[in-house]
Amino acid sequence: MEELTAPNAASVRKLLLDLHQSCRLHIEQATGQTKAEIDEVLSLEADISAWLSTLESHPEFQQFRSAHQDFGLAFYAAMSGLYRQAFAGLRSFLEVTVGATYLSAMEFQRRQWVSGKADISWSSISSPDTGIYSAEFVREFCAEAMGDRTEMLESLRNSYRRCSEYIHGNVSTSQMLPARIEYSDAVLKEWLGVAARTLRAVLHAFMVRYYKDFNDEQRHGVEASLEDSISHLSSVKSLLGLHVE
Repeated sequence: MEELTAPNAASVRKLLLDLHQSCRLHIEQATGQTKAEIDEVLSLEADISAWLSTLESHPEFQQFRSAHQDFGLAFYAAMSGLYRQAFAGLRSFLEVTVGATYLSAMEFQRRQWVSGKADISWSSISSPDTGIYSAEFVREFCAEAMGDRTEMLESLRNSYRRCSEYIHGNVSTSQMLPARIEYSDAVLKEWLGVAARTLRAVLHAFMVRYYKDFNDEQRHGVEASLEDSISHLSSVKSLLGLHVE
């Protein structure tokens, strides 16, 4: 029987470089075949960046910045063929960003979360009765969004659920994932689609929580992002004074 030897630095170096080469080849193929989808996601990400610039003075900004970094890593993972990791990073971005937005209205709970004394709860954040799209929350912060709250809550939940199915090894998603790092048009396009839906939902959540508290200069800094990305929603049309059919 051949004796097994422990890996050493040289063998690990070769393994990692081979892995890096596989990711590089995937990036070349992915960016060549999904240009339109990538452009859409990057445009929405730029809209998120505009909001983060405006929210920089808020105490929850540290969580927003960390979550934004998670999104960047998730995008890199998706482009590199690390699909499960891409969905994990996207879910982290969604959970932390929307969670920080929700808890910004509850300073004591937010501080407990930041200090590690309490965990963030997606079920609480997305609760139709007490969460960020509950009637009570929306009515207090942005009554104009009452008509959109069911649709946007469903969008948040669908994105979170789909990411979770990839993370936790759901049978259908596991069958879609390549056994090694290789290009999958279906999985990459799904990630880009879920990412676009997630970014739009986050933009709307930002709008619900913060827009009416902004001064004129702050509103001017984010209005283009709303008009470009989610102006089909009645709440956005109402707040921005756009034509309502």
